[in-house]
Order: sequence, then C-alpha cells, then structure tokens
Amino acid sequence: MEKKEILTSELQKEFNKCSRCGTCMAHCPLYEATGMEAFVCRGKLELLTKIEKGEIAWTDKLAEIFSTCLLCGGCHYGCPNGVSGEKIIQLARKNMVETRGLGPIKKGVFQHLLNNNGTLNKAGKLMYLSSKFKVRPLMRSLGILKLFPKNLYDLEKMVPAFPKKNFRQLMADKLPQKELSNPRYTVAYFTGCVTQLMNPQVGVAIVDLLTANNVKIILPEQGCCGMPALANGDYKNGLDLVRKNVESFQKEKVDYIITDCASCLGAWEEYPEYLQDESVKELTDKVMDINRFLIEVLDVHFEPQLADGEKPIKVTYHDPCHLKRTPGGKTCPRELLKRLAPKYEFVEMKFADSCCGSAGSFMITHYDVANKIGEKKYKAARESGANIVTSACPTCIMHLADGLQEDKNIEVKHVVELAASCLPKEQQTKIK
Repeated sequence: MEKKEILTSELQKEFNKCSRCGTCMAHCPLYEATGMEAFVCRGKLELLTKIEKGEIAWTDKLAEIFSTCLLCGGCHYGCPNGVSGEKIIQLARKNMVETRGLGPIKKGVFQHLLNNNGTLNKAGKLMYLSSKFKVRPLMRSLGILKLFPKNLYDLEKMVPAFPKKNFRQLMADKLPQKELSNPRYTVAYFTGCVTQLMNPQVGVAIVDLLTANNVKIILPEQGCCGMPALANGDYKNGLDLVRKNVESFQKEKVDYIITDCASCLGAWEEYPEYLQDESVKELTDKVMDINRFLIEVLDVHFEPQLADGEKPIKVTYHDPCHLKRTPGGKTCPRELLKRLAPKYEFVEMKFADSCCGSAGSFMITHYDVANKIGEKKYKAARESGANIVTSACPTCIMHLADGLQEDKNIEVKHVVELAASCLPKEQQTKIK
C-alpha cells in the first residue's frame, strides 16, 4: 500500500501535538454514549497514522468509524495541547471520499439537491403536498416507509410538516412593504436551508424584530452554506456552494450579515480557510448570529405585559456546539430570553452546553446514536420544568423536538420566535 498525504502542513503540526493522553475521551459525547474508543479522537488519529503510512486502507469499517463523529469540537477545546481533532477528521473524510467516492444518497443530496435551489424548492413543495394530502402518515401506517433505507425512514419521522410557502415566498410581497427611509443599519440575511424551507416562521420573526428596530434587510441570492457536504468530505460540491455564496454576498453593501443558524455561522467563519483566500475575511467578519446582533448591536428591549391572572411561561435554553464558543454565543441568547420577562421566565437546565447529538446531518446518518446522546438533554429539559425549550440552531431544534415529541406539554422553538412574540401586535406578521 502506498503512503498518503492527507493533512495540510498546518494540520500535520496539530496532528503531531497529540500525545495520545486520552483526555478527549472525557469530552466526547460519542464515548459517553457508546463507550467505544474507536469513535474518540485519539482512536481515530491512531488509525489515521496507519492509513497515512499505507499500513491499512479504507474499508467499510474504517469509513463507518470516521463518519461517526459529531465534529462538535469537544475534543479540541478539552485537549491540553489544543489539537484540532474535528478539522483533522474532516480532512480524513475528504481523503476517504476521494478514495472511495460518495454513496448514492449523499451524492444525490449534495450534488443535485443542496447545489440547486430550484430542485430544493421543488422538493419542499413536494413535501408540503405529501403532508397536506396525508401521504406520509399513510405510507407510515402501511409500513411502506420501512422499505426505504433506514436513514431515510428515520429522517421522515424527524422532519416536520412543510409549510405551503417557503420563507422567500412569504417575504416576496411583505419585505418591500417594510422599506425604511432612514435605517440604522442594513443587513444581509443568510437564512440557511431549514429556515428557508421548513421553518419560515423563524425568518419572519427576524424580519419583524429587525424592522421594528429600524434595520433594513436584504435577501441576497444564496444556497446551502456548504457545511453538510464539507463535513461529509465532499469538498467538490461543498466548495462550489461556498464560492457561490461569497460571490453573491460580495455584491451587497451591508453593515452586517446575520444568520439564525449556528452551523451556518460556523461554516461562514471558515470560508476564508476553505477558499484559502484571506481577502474573503473582509466579508466574513461581518457575519453575526442574530441573538448577538439583537443584544450587542441593537440592544433591544421589550415591554411584554401579563394579563390579569396570567402566569409567566417557563423557558429554558440549549447551547448549540457551533455557537457557544463564538463571541457572545453563550451569553446573548440567554440575555435576550431574560429581556422577555415577565411574559417568559428563563430557567437554566442541567447540561445546557452539552451536545444534543444533532450535528447537522449526523442525526440523519446515525439516528440511534444521536438519540442516545440526546437522552441526557431530553431528561434535563423535562426536569427544568420549562414549557418551552429554545435554541439557536435549526437542526438542534429539529432533533430536540423529535426527542421530546411524546412530551405534549413541551414545545421547542427558536429564541427569536419568543422575542418576536413580545413585539406590539401591529409589528408582528401573521402567517396564513
């Protein structure tokens, strides 16, 4: 077997810093859930050494081991030597894809679905129609879905009913009506796939919050942030999406680029590295999570009132992995929730900053493991006594909603949905 050069020179330095101490085990949600050291960073790096030396080659078993990683960064931030385990594993996946190719489902999703907005929107419309005409429940009750590959069967259980109109369709008529004569700021909104197709109410909440605070919103042409493809080692399609987004957003003169998705934020922050172009940093430095923008830039305040006899609604918060380590990533969502009193009462839950197991597409490809990781979070949410669990990541929200679906007294929502509900009625957009 021939030797392979898998890592860049910078990541090779990171790789060489690993002393195999095993501290990463204490910070790995996968190890906590499965007890399997092969899934831990140390185990993967040991295997990667043998792959690079040509002592072993990619096999189905090795591919499964390297695909079983959340890329949550827990090993990196828990490592005494600061080894960037998640980046090393991602490059290993890139080599794996270059060597073995992509499976047909991932190839179809990354190459033909996420890389084509027209196809993606048609898929969303098809999903809406299947919900409207009860196709999905019928297929489920007849057992037809069990004939599909397991990850598609699990995905169908997790995905909520699609709305009639996606976010951009909802805003086609409404956004021009919200034009401001002298705005405080002009922002470009990167919506991400889930808000665009599945949860347009999150995008509408953001538009209401920003226009209520005299901020102009632009919706540039955009696609998937590229993270699903990149995280799975498909750099060809992932980088294509990155380039398209950069080119589109560079055309706009804006003060900030905001997003409601922690994963999209994490992807944008790494665009200069992915493209190996530091000039892109001028653009990506403008990217900011919506919660941070509302608190640190706009300093929003609310005056929600309780009706006579009405009690505050208890709400708790889950930290997305790709947000909690960014500036204001832990404090701003909590501060925003606290400013919604007395309508909402914020309560902290145990293990709020532990990974819930979603990790974007991981909850689809490894549904059972993702749920095992999430069990601790589901239990903590219940014990908090909260009526609403909030987060700032659409895929975390989807995963938590799936894990808590039997708890009829608990809703799962994006933080901005609660914030927008505290605006005066005349400033709230009603979605039909």
